[in-house]
Amino acid sequence: MKVVVILILYISIPTLFIFLVSLIYSYHKNESKKKFLINILKNDTTMILSNNIIKDKTSWLKTQLNHAGIIHLYSELYFILVIFSFSFICTLLLSIVIKSIIILSLNFFLLLGIPFIILKAIISKRKEEFNKELKLVIEKLTSMMKSGAGFEHSLQKAILASKSKLILNTFNIYLKEKNITGEEKCFQKMFEIIDSKEFRIFYLVISIGKQSGGKFSNTLERLTQTLKDQEEIKQQIISSTQEIKIGTYMIIVLIILIYLMLNESLNGKLNEHFLYTEEGSIQLFLIIIWILVGLFLNNLISRIKE
Repeated sequence: MKVVVILILYISIPTLFIFLVSLIYSYHKNESKKKFLINILKNDTTMILSNNIIKDKTSWLKTQLNHAGIIHLYSELYFILVIFSFSFICTLLLSIVIKSIIILSLNFFLLLGIPFIILKAIISKRKEEFNKELKLVIEKLTSMMKSGAGFEHSLQKAILASKSKLILNTFNIYLKEKNITGEEKCFQKMFEIIDSKEFRIFYLVISIGKQSGGKFSNTLERLTQTLKDQEEIKQQIISSTQEIKIGTYMIIVLIILIYLMLNESLNGKLNEHFLYTEEGSIQLFLIIIWILVGLFLNNLISRIKE
């Protein structure tokens, strides 16, 4: 019980302090923006329409949250709160079994990384879904343009024909705001919520096509074929690397099974050593870290660069 109380004091006080400072900073930042806009309105209303009225430098975390579809004014603060809450609750549960303050403290800081891993997985899933549906949109767009329809009409029809909510929500920005803010501004806004190289290439193709003044349906057709070929190569690489990953996971499962059998044959002596002694807890912690480092390196080597 004493260990838990000390752990709560060591972790909760700095966490609450960081959260409070972040909240004050965010509030001050928003108030400064409001005052800036009010001053502009007082001095010169035409500045509202200028391109460089507010150049808000988006932080790395804010960018990642936007790519994950978590768009909110205080999304960074909420995410930080979730990170520390998750780590604290997990560490508190681990304190029931592990009594070493050193190990619990290290676990707390390591667990802070898990929400970031989940965030990256969400971004990757969204990107895959978007790219898959984008290929279908480009195919429909190319087909209609080859039939003689104009680009704007064809793109609108291709977007509305899509069954993906992600595509509809993303391109909805283009459909609603293009005539107000312009095409470039719309795509910049769309790039903020979707991290896709294919989407940027698509924009580059239509941008160059429009500037050239001619039909660019043939270019779009070649882009579609390129994206298809890229997807086929990607699937082949995934199939070949999947075998390595399965082998790694099987080795880990085998180690766990061997541990359980040895513990059973020794009447729980292994559990007693690794879970209830400080020396054993440190050893178990280092073993887990070693396994996690191995998994990380395995994923890093077999990961496909996009």
